[in-house]
Amino acid sequence: MKTLIAIVAVLVILGGTVVGSYVTNANYGNRAEVSIDKEYENLQNILSKYTNLIAEAAQVPTMMKDDMKDVMTSVMVARQGPSGSKAMFQWFKEHQINLSPELYINIQDMMKAGRQEFQNSQTRFIDVKAVYVTNLGYLWKGMWLKMADYPQINVGYPRGTVDDYPIVKSAAAVASFATGIDSVIKLR
Repeated sequence: MKTLIAIVAVLVILGGTVVGSYVTNANYGNRAEVSIDKEYENLQNILSKYTNLIAEAAQVPTMMKDDMKDVMTSVMVARQGPSGSKAMFQWFKEHQINLSPELYINIQDMMKAGRQEFQNSQTRFIDVKAVYVTNLGYLWKGMWLKMADYPQINVGYPRGTVDDYPIVKSAAAVASFATGIDSVIKLR
């Protein structure tokens, strides 16, 4: 009787371990894939916000230039009349009107901040994917994840397979890594 109870106890413990491992890892797989989807969507959100912000801000200097042109034209017409000055001699004191360099500095600051936020988010996303891919490759956890039918999304695992969640890279960076040669950024 004691032997039978010991065998049943061992089977219950073994069964509990198997079921517990399966449930724990299946839940982890779901959580990891939802997190990857969420982070990837957030990257799109950040890039959209950044590009729209810059596109909108870049219009301001042109608007300011056009408004200044209208004001200057109005001032000149008011001062000299619609057909210009007919006087033999006139004395005007002119004021230099400049486009504010702060507009351009603000746009540069927005670009810098946007790029930094996007880089930080991509780095966090790379870490989330790396943790998931690492767990898929572990002997114990990977076995249970595979039994629970994970991965269900394409994250580049096993290595060399399709990745539906690539990070965004500049064309220059892709070219540099493809050729193994980095070139100087030309500003003009």
